[in-house]
Amino acid sequence: MAVAVPSHPARARLRLSAIPRPLRGLLIAATLLSLGWTLATAPLQGPDEHNHLGYVQNLAETGSGPSFGPTTGGSWSTEQVEWQNWQNLLALIGVADGRPGWNPAEEAAFERFTRDMPADARSDGEGPNPVGQNPPFYYAYQTIPYWVSRWTELPTRLTVMRLANVPLYLLIVTFAWLAAGEVFGRRRRAQTIAAGSVALVPQLAFMSGVVNPDIMLASVWAAFAYLALVAVRVGPRPWVLLALGGVAGLSALTHGRGLAAVPALLLVLAIVLWRARPWTRRMAMWTMGGVAALAAGIGIAIAYSSAHGGGASITGEVGSTTGAGSIKGFLSYLWQFYLPPLRTMSPQGPPYGYRQVYVEGLGGTFASLEVQYPLWVYDALQLAAGLGLIALVLVVARRWEAVRARAAQVLVVAALPFSMLAVLHVSAYRDLQGPPFDPLLVGRYLLPLLVSMGLAIAFVCTSLPRRWGSLLGVLVLCTFTVLSLSGLGLTIARFYT
Repeated sequence: MAVAVPSHPARARLRLSAIPRPLRGLLIAATLLSLGWTLATAPLQGPDEHNHLGYVQNLAETGSGPSFGPTTGGSWSTEQVEWQNWQNLLALIGVADGRPGWNPAEEAAFERFTRDMPADARSDGEGPNPVGQNPPFYYAYQTIPYWVSRWTELPTRLTVMRLANVPLYLLIVTFAWLAAGEVFGRRRRAQTIAAGSVALVPQLAFMSGVVNPDIMLASVWAAFAYLALVAVRVGPRPWVLLALGGVAGLSALTHGRGLAAVPALLLVLAIVLWRARPWTRRMAMWTMGGVAALAAGIGIAIAYSSAHGGGASITGEVGSTTGAGSIKGFLSYLWQFYLPPLRTMSPQGPPYGYRQVYVEGLGGTFASLEVQYPLWVYDALQLAAGLGLIALVLVVARRWEAVRARAAQVLVVAALPFSMLAVLHVSAYRDLQGPPFDPLLVGRYLLPLLVSMGLAIAFVCTSLPRRWGSLLGVLVLCTFTVLSLSGLGLTIARFYT
């Protein structure tokens, strides 16, 4: 017999002792995983981590981020360059059989440099930096741990900066729990499955252990998902409208891909305002306030990125100027991304599609994409993902009346992946129209969508008979846990054996 979904929402409490025991367990597990990835991943071996570190250091030392375009400085500071050279860190990136330098002579040479380095050795990395056009929110956040540990050597500072991702990771898990409370009520089983399906995703745990703005973008979108569900429940209250606009603005301030929050916000506002008819002048005023908060975030992000972009800007993250393409070409690309090509279709770029992004990306591709599971693991994950989608469709069809009754929540949960995937696919298609003919689409770009994924998994599990639903939920969480621990083991073996 299917389990009914209660309509009453969960209410968060502020007292630490009131944190539900399953959530406490998930937060502890997330913290341990993040610490494990921080230590297991060799320095600067996260995606573009050397460039992100250079951005943070220049911002912390000079008060201004590095430039994306040509400058008279270096891509990284002299201190970082010396560290990369003596520890073999730059040559190590993406080279599966390479190992970091750790012999006493190399360490002693770098220590001698740090004792006698020039006064500007930390502040001369003004660019060109490949991530210099990125908005500054995450990097400004990372200047805090940088300055707290400024008296230490750069390797220690990087470790402290990585540890500063732990609160962002825990926020993602917490907002996933709260979002599940809005959808399923105070049903601990559903909340545990939803939040656990987010917390234990290997790619999310890995990204929390390296310096990269994707972890902050995921936390901002988790907050947005929760606030959007609250807005559907309570209506267009002033604090909700302002919070939604502010969080969407922070999304744009975090990364160019964060602009995908704009269509999601507009859809959420449309749903909330439609349900709140008749409209009032006060409602319109606070709605404009939320839109103004969004506009302020976008304006600051574009102004900053344009000033540091050397002709590029934040919009380069969500749309290439290499070629316009066509609607027919885009539909052909989209078909070939998810399905085998038809005879009449011309190839759209390299053989790269949903398996590489959804299965291998979220399932786990670590370091600089060179640490992977055996092929059979991805085959099994692809089969499981396909069966999960079929189960979701069947459950929705079986419980169609219940789904229709919660149509506003369903639209909100679907709005986030639709908005982000639309932006990512349009950008990837445009990138294929000119050099380097690369879709530039990877699994970590999907991290902002994990809350929606967790809610979908919980919906399937709670719609089954209790015993079978619980077994499926346990299977999902155990699978993610084993994958995360296996990924840690593979990463340790890759760098330290």
